[in-house]
Parts: sequence; structure tokens; C-alpha cells
Amino acid sequence: MNRVLLPFQGWRLHFFRGAVVAMLIVMVLRTWQLQFIQGASFRADADENRFQTLPLAAPRGKIYDRNGQPLALNDAAFLVTVTPALLPDDVDDVLQIYNRLSALVDVPATRAIADASGRVDEISIDEKVREGEGIAPFRAVVIAPDVDENVAREILESRQSLPGVAIEVRSVRRYPSGERTSQIIGYLGPISQEQALELIELGYDPAYDRVGYAGIEAYFETELKGINGSETTEIDVAGQPLRLVDRTAPQPGVSIQLTIDLELQEAAQRFLVEGINQLNARERRLVSQSGVVIAMNPKTGEILAMVSWPTYDNSRFARSIDAEYYFGLAENPLTPLVNHAIGSLYPPGSVWKMLTSIAVQEEDVIDSATPLFDGGSLVLPNAYAPNDIARGQTFVCWLDQGHGTQNLIDAIANSCDVYFYQVGGGNPAVSEATLKRGGLGVDNLYRWATTFGIGSDLGVEIFGETAGRMPDRDWKRRVYGESWSTGDTYNAAFGQGYVTLTPLQQLAIISAILNDGVFMQPTLLKNFQDASGNILQEFPPQVMRTVVPPADGSPMILNIREDMLVQGANSLSCRCESDSPYYAPERCNPDTYTGQFDSDPAAEVESFIQYRVHVPYQYRWNAGLCDPLAIQDWLGYTPPIASIESFRLAQQGMLEVVTRGTSSAAANPAVPPLGYVTEGGKTGTAEYCDDIARPQGLCIPGRWPSHAWYVGYAPADNPEIAVVAFVYNGGEGSQNAMPIVRRVLDYYFRRPAPEPETETTTPVEPTAETDATATPESTEPAPTETPAAQ
Repeated sequence: MNRVLLPFQGWRLHFFRGAVVAMLIVMVLRTWQLQFIQGASFRADADENRFQTLPLAAPRGKIYDRNGQPLALNDAAFLVTVTPALLPDDVDDVLQIYNRLSALVDVPATRAIADASGRVDEISIDEKVREGEGIAPFRAVVIAPDVDENVAREILESRQSLPGVAIEVRSVRRYPSGERTSQIIGYLGPISQEQALELIELGYDPAYDRVGYAGIEAYFETELKGINGSETTEIDVAGQPLRLVDRTAPQPGVSIQLTIDLELQEAAQRFLVEGINQLNARERRLVSQSGVVIAMNPKTGEILAMVSWPTYDNSRFARSIDAEYYFGLAENPLTPLVNHAIGSLYPPGSVWKMLTSIAVQEEDVIDSATPLFDGGSLVLPNAYAPNDIARGQTFVCWLDQGHGTQNLIDAIANSCDVYFYQVGGGNPAVSEATLKRGGLGVDNLYRWATTFGIGSDLGVEIFGETAGRMPDRDWKRRVYGESWSTGDTYNAAFGQGYVTLTPLQQLAIISAILNDGVFMQPTLLKNFQDASGNILQEFPPQVMRTVVPPADGSPMILNIREDMLVQGANSLSCRCESDSPYYAPERCNPDTYTGQFDSDPAAEVESFIQYRVHVPYQYRWNAGLCDPLAIQDWLGYTPPIASIESFRLAQQGMLEVVTRGTSSAAANPAVPPLGYVTEGGKTGTAEYCDDIARPQGLCIPGRWPSHAWYVGYAPADNPEIAVVAFVYNGGEGSQNAMPIVRRVLDYYFRRPAPEPETETTTPVEPTAETDATATPESTEPAPTETPAAQ
């Protein structure tokens, strides 16, 4: 009997059975994949559409001066918003709302009105709302970002007739002291595209948050900012809120109390500006428009005032960046955005002689009581024609007839240039029994300059600090292709030639001398406080360098650059700087790092001295101090050590500057010493030739333009304040810088004691229509001086 095969029997049946089974297996595997492997991802995507998380900005910390006077506070900014989905359905009613808002906030109601009124570059209210409606109808659209409080109150009072319109409250900065402290405080600005990705990872929201762009606001951005909170709301497909899912409260930023004395800061700025104006009036021409005044406690390093002129008004940037004002500042050749106290380099002139005087005593160049003769000039013989006087180089004293015989104290008091030429670079005409052959020399001068912080940042809590320069032989060979000469040493010995530093560095050097060789780190930071004013962390004074070994036998303290020269590749900077060829983060331990050096390598018996390294607070290891060329050039570098006696002699010299020298009543009868308190000081007149003087044809050999310097302090026997004044192109320091310092000292000692100020700010009370959460809110190269050839 023949079997008849139906269509789905035999191999066909098996094939389709297999296909069905395979399809079921694929579906099961795919379902398992979607459910278990990719389920979390899909749920997250769904939740992202279903939940809306908005940041709750933390209240930014405030900034106060040392007496509690506010320097940076938070103010309320009122934003006018429109929620598209809550507007009336009738077009005429909507247009009426737009017109009412337009009259209040000065934003065109429609595109047609904007074009008709010539405001073609502005976006109208209607356009802003339509754009927002297309994205999320229930999300509020900001119509005006910062309106007057009276306008905000009027809108709130009219909310029944303005459906869909609301007021949100956010926080912006207020700078009560304005341009008086702007170079210190800085300002806030929007997050740039370059910063966005990095800051998002740190919890910032570029749409809401603002960050510090300069000063304390930038340096302590993390501390001041606090930690943002968040609010998560479940929404429907149109963006309408359904329920509050989660809320994390923000953590306020810390408030910062600075060492600055606002009243002294105001006085110092006023005296500087008046001094510059008086100079211009006497000369009957525009001589100077720029200068610096810094006041510091030499015992602690606390900066009491820091004035850089010209400056800018940071209150113009408090609510938003005033673009026209900013670009005007950026294009100003006087660079008011640069803090010249820390960011510009100038030749120090005769104030530098104080550093040289310490080095001369410690390197046994000459006995401090031994006189040298100053006849008004010194001729340096030509190395290739020593007997041809006409081919020699003549170095002159500021006093044409010279000062006669001068010992060290005399030379400081009278600022005798010829004395410092000889002790700095030697004088073949003087017996080696009297004056060390070659004098101090550039190598020793470099060592002592490095000890006093030249070539490294001081660590003051503002970005933009420059390190200063005391060149050595190899620097000149690399930069100019020339060998170092004795004439270069003559110039460097009294702060001319290639030597440049910042006004803060110069004040720090003098302060270390007043402090018997204890170099305190200059600081602006006093403490951190919480929102209630309770102190969270104190910042006591920090020693940056002990030039005299501690009497208690504890390790000496070196600065970071000295450690690099001593230890080379094993130094802290070479271990910690990420761009160093010797970078070793696992060995970057500043808190436990110690080192040692042989205090006298020439002696047969080694005498090792233990030291540790001072690292400034929040030091970022980005200064590029780890220099393989410097390590090679200074192999076997020995950090200088001094005795207290050398500093006491220098102090005596500066006291006699005031009693009988260049800043005495006899030399300056119009501005005599204060009288009721003993003073010390040092004058300085520094010749220069820079990118401003050169195009004007002012760089004439023998008649260079000059800057005015003066450093003064009081009381002389126990200084509690030291002040430096620098006047760009100011001429004689004793005439144009010294009077400014004396006025600052007089104000400091004779003013009434300041009373702490209690902040009185009226909080903004949120209403039913008000968002209860307040949302807080160019790097220019510093000009440098070209050394004057003498």
C-alpha cells in the first residue's frame, strides 16, 4: 500500500519544527538580554526621560577682612520666567501678557516689535517662549535674568493677571569694597567651554554656576563654592511636574577671613594715587600712571594691604560680565587686570643692596667696619687692554662727587653705589687683605638671592605670581650668547642689569632681614569660617626659610627651589611636578620629606645639616622649578647660612638711612621722619628700559628713565609693619616713593582702632510664586622689564 506524504511531513516537518524551536530560543535569549543584561541601561534611559534632576546651588562663602568687614557677599538676583504650558489659550491674552512684561523688563514682546524699534539683535519674549515650548512646555523659560527688586515685586503682586509668569530668586555676588580690593578679591564669571567637562565631573552645572576668574575667588574656588544639592521630580511627557522624588540639600561654601585691613588698604591706595598725581603736577606732564603699595607684618608674613594701580571695579562683574568694560580693561596698555604687586617684574635698584650687604658679611668679602673710597666713579679696566684707561668701563655713583670713605653702615645709609660695586665685583686697586679678590661674585649673589626667594613663587594665595630673576653665568650665555662680565656683577650687586623681582618679593626680603633671618611666607589667609561665623580652620604664620640655623637644634627650612638645587632629581619639585622628567608621584610626600646638605664642602670633615622644605598651602606643583639644566649647572649647590649679627648690622644700616641718610630730615625736609615712632628704611632708584620706554625714545645711555622705590618700617627696634612703595617711572625713590610709605605708616599708627562690622543684609523671603532656592551666581601676561645696561 502506497503512503501519501502530506506537505508538512518528512523532512519538511523536521525543518519547520527546528525553525520554530530556533526562533523560540532566539526570542528567549533576546528577552533575557533585554531584561537582564541591558535592562539596567534601558531603565536608566526611561528614568532619565521620566525624572528631571535640577541642581540646588550651594550658597557661596563670603569673604571678610581681618576686622570682619565684608569684601564679598551674596545678593539676590530676580529672574522673570514664563512657563509656556501655563499661558492662556487665547492668542490676544498671551500678547497682552507679553506687552505687560515688555514694559516692565524692557525686552521686546514680539519679533515685529523688536525690528520696528531697531532692536534687531535682541530675542523677543515670544521667540524665547516658542523655543522653550518646543523643548519642554512645562519648563520655565527665563525672559529677563536680573531685574530690579521693585519690578519683581510688581510682577508678584500682579500674578493673578499674569498666568504663567513667575519670579525665581538666585544668588549673585556683591563686592562692597569694589576697586579698593578688586585685585585681591577677583570676580566670578560663567563656566567656559574649556572648563565645562572638568567642572561637570566636580559637580558644577555650566548652565547655573559661576566660577572665580581672579584673586581669592579663583584661588579658593573649591572652598567658597560649597557642594551643590539636587532636586529630582517625576515629570510627564510634556515636562509637567508630577511629584517630588528626592531632594538633597546643598552644603554652603566656607567663608574666608583675610589678613587684609580694609581701612589701611583704602588709605594706601589713596596715598599712592595722590603721590602719583603730585609727581605729575610737579613735572607738569604725565610722568607716571602706575604703582604699587604693600604693607605687611614682618613677624608673621600677614599682608595688611596690597594696592596695584591702576585697578578695576569688580562690582561691574558681580551680576554679569560687562563685556565693553572688560575689553576696555584688557586693551589698556597699563594692564589694570594684572596685579602688579605680584605679577610684574621690575629692577629693584638700591633697595637690593640690603640683600647684598648680608651676603657680603657672610662670605667674608670685607670687614663691615673697613672703609672703601668712593670718589664718584669707578673705572673697570678693559680685560684686553688693562693699561688703556680710555677703553675701561666707568661706573658712577648717584652722587657726582662721591661719598668719600664708606664702611658698610655708611654705604647703606648713603646708598653708596661705588662701595657696592667694589664689594659686589671686586676692585683690583684694593689690597686682597682688605677686599676679597673678585668681591662677592655672581655665583654667591645667585645663591643668596635664591635663599631669599628670588626664582621661586612666594606662595601668596593669588594666581599670577611671577618668580623674579637673579641670573647666573649660564643664563646669560644661553639667552644672549655672551659670557658674564665683572660689569654685570657690578650692576647686579645693587639691583640693576638683569636682576628683576616683584614688589612683594622685595618687601619679603626686607621683612626677613628685620626678622633676624626668619623668612615668613607672605599670606592673605587668616581663617576659614562656616555660614554662622564659627572658625573651621586657622592658618598660623608659616616659615618659608630659616637663614639662621634654629637655636633649638631643629632642622633648617629651605625653599622649594633650593631643595631642587641640592637634591637634583630626588628633590620634591622633581618628584612632584607632573611635567618633570623625574616625576614620581608615589614619592611626592611633602609632609614627611627631609634632606641634608654639607654646610662646608671644602672642609675635610663633613658637616651635614638636616632640613625640611616649606610647601605653601594648596601649592599646585606647576611652577616648572625642576630644571635639568639648573641641576647640572649647580651640582654641589650649598644653601647659604647666616648669623644674626649680619642681620643686626643691616638693621642698623636701615635705621641710619632715616636718621642721617637718604631718607632723613636733612635729605628730605618736606617729608621728615614721623618723630613719634622710630623708623628704618631703604631708598631705591632703579634705571630701566622696557617696551613702554623704548618706543618713546627714553632709553638713552647715561640718562635712562628710572622707577622709584622705598621700603620703610616701624618701630625700628621691634617692627610690626613694613611697607613698600613702587612708582613706575617715578624717578628718585626718596622724593616720590618715600612720602607714600611715610603716610601709610602715619595712618597705621595714628588712626583709631577699627571696630568689627556686623553684616546687615535683608534676606529675600520666597513666596508661593518664588523659587525658594537661591542659586549663586583673560589671563594676561604680566609686563616684564628689560634690564638697563650701565
